[in-house]
Amino acid sequence: MPHLTQNAQACAARLRAGHLVAMPTETVYGLAADACQEAAVQRVFELKGRPSSNPLIVHLERQEQAEHWASTVPAAARRLMEAFWPGPLTLVLPARDEVSRCVTAGQDSVALRVPAHPMARALLAAFDGGLVAPSANRYMSISPTSAGHVAQQFPDSDLWILDGGACGVGLESSIVSLLPGDAPRLLRRGMLPRASLEAVIGQPLEDKAGGLRTPGQHHRHYAPATPALAFVQPPVHAIASPRCGWLWCGQPLPCQGPALDLGDDPKAYAAGLYAALYQLDALGLEHLYIQLPPADEAWAAIHDRLARASQRLA
Repeated sequence: MPHLTQNAQACAARLRAGHLVAMPTETVYGLAADACQEAAVQRVFELKGRPSSNPLIVHLERQEQAEHWASTVPAAARRLMEAFWPGPLTLVLPARDEVSRCVTAGQDSVALRVPAHPMARALLAAFDGGLVAPSANRYMSISPTSAGHVAQQFPDSDLWILDGGACGVGLESSIVSLLPGDAPRLLRRGMLPRASLEAVIGQPLEDKAGGLRTPGQHHRHYAPATPALAFVQPPVHAIASPRCGWLWCGQPLPCQGPALDLGDDPKAYAAGLYAALYQLDALGLEHLYIQLPPADEAWAAIHDRLARASQRLA
C-alpha cells in the first residue's frame, strides 16, 4: 500500500535510486521520477497507463537550470520565467541533444517548470536535478489535489507520497511554447490570465498547437468514473432523483441527490474542482450533473477541464 511521508530527503534518495515518488505542487500532485533515468521514466508511463507518445514536463528547482535542458532560452522565455517562476507555468523550448526523447515523446522540444509549492521545492533542492512529474493518477482519470487522492489512485502500489496538503491552485499549469521559427503558442490553459502572459511576451499567443504534442489534450481527460453531464439549464427530471449528484457554480437549486457548491469565484472553484469530483465520484451515483460556469476569460481553464471530464447537455 502507499506510504505517506513528509520527509523530502528520504524521497529524494528514493528518486536517485530509480523509484517513483508522488510529489505535491501548487497545481496537482505529480508522479515524479528522475528525468535522467530512462528506466524510471518508463515506470511512470507504465504505472499511469499513459501512452509514450504523450510528453512529460521536467520540474526544476531554479530558473538557471533551464539551460541544462533547453538548447536555447529566448528572451521572451526569460521574461516569462522572471514573471511567473516559481509558479503554474510550463515553457516548451528546444531540447538539448542529451535530453532523453523518452521524456519528450520523441519531439525535439522539452517542457520545463519551476513549481512554487514549498514541499516540491524542498524535494527538488534535496534531489538537485530534474524530475518528470505528470499528474499522479491513472491516465485520463481525475487529477489528484491531495495525498489521499494519490493513494486512492494507486491503492495496491508501494508508492511513496510526499504529503504537502491540498494543492492551492488545483488545475494543471498553463503551457506556453516558444520555439525558434514558430509563433508563441498557448498549448494548455491554466489559471494564469492569458492577457498577463501576452503582456510579458509582448505579442499575442496562438491557440493552435502547430503539430506539437502536449499533456492534457486528450478529448477525455480529468474524468470521474460516474457519467458526468455539464449543463446551463438543469435537467428537470434529474432534480428529483436521489441517484444524481450535483456540482454547482454559485447558483444551487434544491435537489434530492448529493450536491456541492464551489461558488462563483474562479480561483476558489479551480482549487476545489478535482476534490469535489473525487467526493461525488465515490458515492456510486448514476449521473453527475455539473453547472457550467460563466463563459468569460477568467473561467477559460475550468471550461477546458470540464469539457474533457464531461459531456455537454444540449
